[in-house]
Amino acid sequence: MHEQTVGALPDPPAPRPGDQPGCTSSWVDVAHRERDVIIAFGEITNEAITSANQEDLLCLVGKQLCHLLGVTRCSVYLRGNDDRFRGAAGYSEAEGDISAAVQAQEAGIPGDHFSREVITTAAPVLISDVPGDSRPHRRTMEYWRVRAMLGVPLVFDDEVIGLIFVDNEEQEHTYTDEDIALAELFAGLGALFIRQAMLNARLKKQTAEVVQQKNSLAYLADVHQKLTNAVLDGADIQTVVRLLSDLSAKPVVLYGEDFEVLAWAAPAGLKMTQPPVLAANIRAMPSVHDTLQALSANRPSAVVPQTLAIGLGRRHLMCRLIIEGTPSGYLGIVEVGRSLQRLDTKLAEHGATVLSLQILSERRQAEAEGQAREDYLSDLLRNTRNAEQLGRRGPQFGIDLSEPHVLVRFSLDSTAPQVSGSAARRLVVGQLAKELGSAEPLAVSLPGVIIVLVGLRREDEGITEPGALRDAASGVLSALSPRLNIRTAVISGTCRKAEDFPIAHRELREIDDLARSFGWRGGVLTADELGLFRVVVASGRVKEAVHFAHELIRPLEQHDDGTLLATWRAFVAAEGKAQATASALNVHENTVRYRLGKIREHIRQDPTTLDSLLCARMAFQILDLAGC
Repeated sequence: MHEQTVGALPDPPAPRPGDQPGCTSSWVDVAHRERDVIIAFGEITNEAITSANQEDLLCLVGKQLCHLLGVTRCSVYLRGNDDRFRGAAGYSEAEGDISAAVQAQEAGIPGDHFSREVITTAAPVLISDVPGDSRPHRRTMEYWRVRAMLGVPLVFDDEVIGLIFVDNEEQEHTYTDEDIALAELFAGLGALFIRQAMLNARLKKQTAEVVQQKNSLAYLADVHQKLTNAVLDGADIQTVVRLLSDLSAKPVVLYGEDFEVLAWAAPAGLKMTQPPVLAANIRAMPSVHDTLQALSANRPSAVVPQTLAIGLGRRHLMCRLIIEGTPSGYLGIVEVGRSLQRLDTKLAEHGATVLSLQILSERRQAEAEGQAREDYLSDLLRNTRNAEQLGRRGPQFGIDLSEPHVLVRFSLDSTAPQVSGSAARRLVVGQLAKELGSAEPLAVSLPGVIIVLVGLRREDEGITEPGALRDAASGVLSALSPRLNIRTAVISGTCRKAEDFPIAHRELREIDDLARSFGWRGGVLTADELGLFRVVVASGRVKEAVHFAHELIRPLEQHDDGTLLATWRAFVAAEGKAQATASALNVHENTVRYRLGKIREHIRQDPTTLDSLLCARMAFQILDLAGC
């Protein structure tokens, strides 16, 4: 039995008679074998470039070490997060890849004092007579028929991250000091390589997960936008079902509470003339029927398995429709053409929510009360009629479009079961009127949204800017919180003509979506106070951007002969530096400060703040690009 722990390569031996000065033949052999190690790792690195399989790379590491030491078998163990050393890969000259057998093993288990010694000392340990040594795990050694074994730690950053064991398969083998030092050198490089390979594998996995999550979020965002736009554009239930079918690339069926088909659609490529509905005797499957009946807002969906015995030849993803807290049917996506995917569940649940709101909206739209007022406001928001016609119709609803107005969008996460959509609208409108001390304003209900049209009063009547509505909107949220779950209230910029309302409406929706994406539940937002965010939200839409720029400088244009606007432009160009502005305008620095004070009075914000500078810079760039 022989045991040896080794640190680095040994110092060169003393020269013998006849040796060249400063060199020995044995040390030349060691240096030559070091080059062999480097060459071996060059081959491993080349393989790593083309192979992403960690097991194959570890097997290659073991194979190269076997060749360097002149042995025939090698096994590699890696430390897990639980500090246990589990088999990862193996190589045998006789059998080739033995990774599967090695992966069934674990090093350092009770009774394996050999492995624990390698781990504890972080240095190579050699056992020349395994059968006569008490340290190795006896059963494991007998299984592998080991005669002599060298254990080498894989040390990275002063930590043992793995182990390599080499032996000669049932044969004695003499390991020289040079062999042990060479194995340790190889293991040092191997540890670096393996840690890098592990990090690369982890990064690839994380990257794949991020890409998958990103794709899922992008898909769901696209679904949300398309469904929301369809509803806002007046799509009926059949249109929404058809859109869901196109998005899922599968048949979609809308059922009533008794599984009667209310609407259905299938992709054009399937050429279906009849809906692939649930069998009429679905109640013959009590467990499935009970599962569907038990679906709720907390567990909205379930998959009905294929059951040929009752004529159900396809799997159905079923999602419950809940309208005003009452179960009101099902939305089904049928596994035809393509397999059901995880994203189909999200699509079904989102589609069921949209359809529930759409059904509720259509029910309420059939009611006569307030229909004409809602239609008018809807026309105003959607720009479905010309401005002249809208202006003529306004007075019959108490609306003068020549006066300034704003829109207030109340977004509801949900309502109490006993509160319908129309009831929620009445509560919001009534409370807002109370907060403003005015008559009830015009309002319209959309799925999950209440939009209110508020006229601005003259200065002597108390309200002069949209931002002053914050307190009133906050009062609505506070007063109705016990009954309605209002997520946000967003106040638009000022609308002065019919063409402004569709822009403001779209802007409110986009601001609300932006707030939702950030998880913001702060209560009240105003489009004006968001400043630069308005341009970000309207990115890619020139009309909205120009509208934002004009609204920013409009108060100044009404009270300026051009001097103040020129000063503001120069101040922004000088990056907010009064002295540089004065030099550019060839005036005294105090003159600049006086003009900035006048600008502050007119635009009702401090032009020297960072937010104002950013907004103004963006506005002037937009106006310049637009040639305004």
